[in-house]
Amino acid sequence: MGQSKIPFFAYVDETGNTGHNLFDEAQPDFFAAALITKGDFDPRFREDVVSLANLHGSNALHGQKLGVGRLEVIAPQLLKILNASEATFFMSRVEKKYLLCSKMFDAIFDSGENAAVAWHHYNLRASRLMLVFKLAVTIDIDTAKLFWKSILEPKEDVALKMLPEVCDRLLSNLHQVPDARSREVLGQGLNWARENPEAIQIYTDRQTSRHGHFPNLVAFANLLDGLEMLSTQRKRKISSIKHDQQSEFEQTLKAWHEMFSNASPEEIKWAGESYKLQKVVGSQFKVFEDSESPGIQITDVILWLYSQFRKGKALPHGCQSLVDYSLLNGWENDFSFDGVERSFIEKFGAVLSQPLSPEQEASARAMLQKAEENRLASMAQYKADKLPPFARPSIKEISDMRED
Repeated sequence: MGQSKIPFFAYVDETGNTGHNLFDEAQPDFFAAALITKGDFDPRFREDVVSLANLHGSNALHGQKLGVGRLEVIAPQLLKILNASEATFFMSRVEKKYLLCSKMFDAIFDSGENAAVAWHHYNLRASRLMLVFKLAVTIDIDTAKLFWKSILEPKEDVALKMLPEVCDRLLSNLHQVPDARSREVLGQGLNWARENPEAIQIYTDRQTSRHGHFPNLVAFANLLDGLEMLSTQRKRKISSIKHDQQSEFEQTLKAWHEMFSNASPEEIKWAGESYKLQKVVGSQFKVFEDSESPGIQITDVILWLYSQFRKGKALPHGCQSLVDYSLLNGWENDFSFDGVERSFIEKFGAVLSQPLSPEQEASARAMLQKAEENRLASMAQYKADKLPPFARPSIKEISDMRED
C-alpha cells in the first residue's frame, strides 16, 4: 500500500466525567482528546510505551497517577515517540456551565416548538448565540439544577410539571439582562413556554437520547467532526477509533458512531450554514482497556497535561513541551463561554460592527416586521389547533388552504 493510502488511526481518552452530577465545582470542564497517526500506533510503539511504564512499576502510563514530577522525567522520551509517529492531536473542552445554558436555550426557545419565538431568533446562529449569552445571566444554581433534573427525568408528566417553575425562575431574573429588546424576546418565549409546556419537547423516552445531554457525548460529537475534517483535508480515511473503556456511556458512544458513520453524505444547507451528518464513514469503533492500547495511554498523558495547562497550572519544561507539541500539531474545539465568544467575534464581529446603509436598514426593518407578523400568527394558530409549529403547515400553507 502506498504511503498516501495509509489510513488514520485515532486513540481517544477523556477526563472530567462527573456523570449525572453536572455541578461538581471541582470539575467545571470535561476534556476529551485523540491521538491521531498514520497507521496503527499500538504495534509500532508498544515496546517503547511499556518500557516507560515499567520504569515506574506499572503496566500502563496514566498522567494523573504519574503526576508532573515523574512525567517530567520521561517527557523527552515521550516527545521522541510523538515526533517519530508524526502524531496529530484533537483536543475538546466542554464547559459544563455553557453546555447547560445552551441546552436550556435549545429546550425552551426552539421556534419549531415555541410559537412565541420568531424563526430568526433561534435559527440564525448569530442571533441564537447572542441570546444564549443573555439568557446565561438569568440562570442561578437552583434553576440550573431544576432544569437539568427535568431533561433527565424518565417520566414525561413529571418533566413537564418542572418546566413552568424553570420558566418562572428565569423570568424573575430577567431584569438582569442588560438590554430591553433581549428582555422582551426572552420574556415572550418564557411566558409562552410556561403557559404551554405540553408543546415543549423537554422529555425524551430513550436513555441514549438523554445521554446526548451529557458533556461526554458533546465532546464525542466534536471529536467525530474533527476527525472528519482531518480526513477530508488530508484525503485519508479514518480506519479505527479506539476509545478508553468506560461503562456508563459505552453503548451510547457505539450507537452514535454507527449513526454518524452511516448517515447520508449529502450536504444540508440551513439558515446560511452548511452541515454534513455523515462522519468517519467506514471506520471501526472499538473500546479497550488502556493497558491494551499504548495509543490510549499516550492520549491519557497528553490530555491530563492539557487539562492542567487549561486550568492555568504552571508546568515544568518537559511537560510543557508535550503540551506545546499537541497544540502545534493539532487543533482544539473549545465549547465554553470564552471559546464560543472568540469564534463568534471571529466569524461575525466585522459584519456586526459595520453600520447599515439606509437601504439595508429599511430591508432589515421590513424583514423584522414580517417575522413579527409570522410569530403572532403562529401563536394564534396554536390556540386553534394545539399543534406546535414544527407539526403543522407553514403560515403561508395555512393561508393558501383557507383561500382554497
